[in-house]
Order: sequence, then C-alpha cells, then structure tokens
Amino acid sequence: MAPRPTTPRSATDPHEGQEIATAGAPPQVADAAVIMLHGRGSKARHALTLVDEFLHRGVMYLAPQAAGSSWYPTPAASPIDRNEPWLSSALGRVSAALDIAADAGIPPERVVFFGFSQGAGLAAEFAVRNPRRYGGLVALSGSLLGPDLGSRIRGDEDREGDRDGHVGDADLDGTPVFFGSGRDDPRVEADRVEASARVFAELGADATSRLYEGLDHAINDDEIRVIDSFIERLD
Repeated sequence: MAPRPTTPRSATDPHEGQEIATAGAPPQVADAAVIMLHGRGSKARHALTLVDEFLHRGVMYLAPQAAGSSWYPTPAASPIDRNEPWLSSALGRVSAALDIAADAGIPPERVVFFGFSQGAGLAAEFAVRNPRRYGGLVALSGSLLGPDLGSRIRGDEDREGDRDGHVGDADLDGTPVFFGSGRDDPRVEADRVEASARVFAELGADATSRLYEGLDHAINDDEIRVIDSFIERLD
C-alpha cells in the first residue's frame, strides 16, 4: 500500500491522519515497542531504516509521519506558543502511536521513545507533559522546547502553567533518559541539551547527557549503542 500524503489536512490539527509506519514484530507477538520520531525534512519510513541497527526479537517499531516532514515550524528556543497548533497535533500523533502499542498489550513501561533533531524535541516534550514510568527516552541532537528551560523545572516560582509546557508534580519514576549531541552541532546548543537532561532529572528520571567532539548534526555509533542498550533492558 502506498504511503499516505504528508501535506497538512487541517489548520487546527495539521498532523491529523498522517501515517504511522511500522516494522519489527507484529502486534500479535510484540511485547515491547519503540516509538521513532524523525527529524525535520525526513520521513517516518527513513527513520525505520535504522531498525536494523538495534533490531530485537519481540519489539514493534512505530514511526509517526509529520505533515510536510516538519513537526513544528519555529526553532526549539522559540516561545512554545509559536509552535502551535503544530506541536499539540504532533503530541497527539505520539499518543496515537502509544495507543497502538497499548492495543497490542504493551504497557508504557515497555515503550522506548527515540527521536532525532525535531523528533528529539517532540519525544522530550511528550514525556515531560505525560510523566510516568516509560521504558526509556533517547533524544539525539535536540532538546526540550522554549526559550528558558530552567523555568520549566517544577517548583519554579514564575511558572505559568501547562499551556507553556511547564512540568507539574508527577514524575517519571526512574525512566532512563539519554540526551546526546555534538558539542558544536550547528542546530542545537550544547547548553540546551544539558539543561534538558537536568529538567528530566528534576522530574525523577535517571537522566544523563553526553556531548561528542567532532559530531555534526548526525547520529554516531556510540548513540546507536545507547539506543540498543535501552531496548535490551526490556528483554
């Protein structure tokens, strides 16, 4: 069957109806899942080409497609409301992928989120807005959204509420989280990568970050090993 068109169909829910491509174990036998979120300008089916690097028996791989191959229109450091309604619509597609896993009998604690670039920001945003124990989160060459990540830590006196993406009082219950990026990545500041990891640690995740020398806006072998190790923990 041909992939669905990737152009937006709705001004208020631009990612509505976009494909969620799949690979790996069929729902009938899957007991874990990886939700893979592509970067700007890429496609879900391209993300699935990475599966051979960390293929595990019994794992379903789910890759939502962004309308126009972009999850949100402005840079990660922009005020969050400038990325609406695209961001809320994108978060809905992540929820839809999680629902597919749930329908296969896979609970959230056996789901790993993986995102690259814009997909990393989307994965991170979904987890902090829906905090609970997950199987893991690997965010590469991306960060949480918003101009001031420090203000998103719970307990900040100036936070304005969920409409600005601030975190609440629930926590991630020890979810393993990894942020990786090139130290001089031209598309994401190293400080934002490390600040994102700190927000997750404050939310109760087992969060780490790693900056690589000489890595451009790309994925290296060490990061592939990290993804593989996160999935292996679910075996």
